[in-house]
Amino acid sequence: MADIAHGAEDGDRPRTREFSELLRHRHRELGTTEPRVLDAIEMITDLTRLEARVVHDFERHVHRPLGLTWAGFRILNTLWVFGGTAQQEITRLSGTSRASISSALTTLENRGLVVRRRADEDRRQLIVELTSEGRDTLQQAIAAQTRREQAWTAALRNDQLSELVHLLRTLVNQETPPVD
Repeated sequence: MADIAHGAEDGDRPRTREFSELLRHRHRELGTTEPRVLDAIEMITDLTRLEARVVHDFERHVHRPLGLTWAGFRILNTLWVFGGTAQQEITRLSGTSRASISSALTTLENRGLVVRRRADEDRRQLIVELTSEGRDTLQQAIAAQTRREQAWTAALRNDQLSELVHLLRTLVNQETPPVD
């Protein structure tokens, strides 16, 4: 294991593909030996690593060229799916922080991609809606992102992809587990 922990003989850092094996080794050193616990640690770690890589890739190859950010795309996508939505509801629906929403909405509004209006039934509430330019920009982003998604998932067979979708949906749709 020392060779793995220290990389190649010439002192190079370990490759990222060795990360999972090193992670398990380090957790075993801490006394974690139950296979299910190690699998859970590795799965969550791999999901967060994958999420960071995918977001970076999508921002670089899809969203930035269209003048968007990841938060901006998520807002546009939420408005496309749900239609006009209360500003405070966008935070929950898009999975974006309140601070990111406020900043991103201002940018999107200044670019003419969304409009905010007061709700008829409660004048204190702001409703956010896509403009036609916002829909056009989102369609371009969706087309480009779909191509990147296909590239990222090309390593999986159809049945593997379907199973992964099912498993992730199960995890995403569960209630937040209680804290011990």
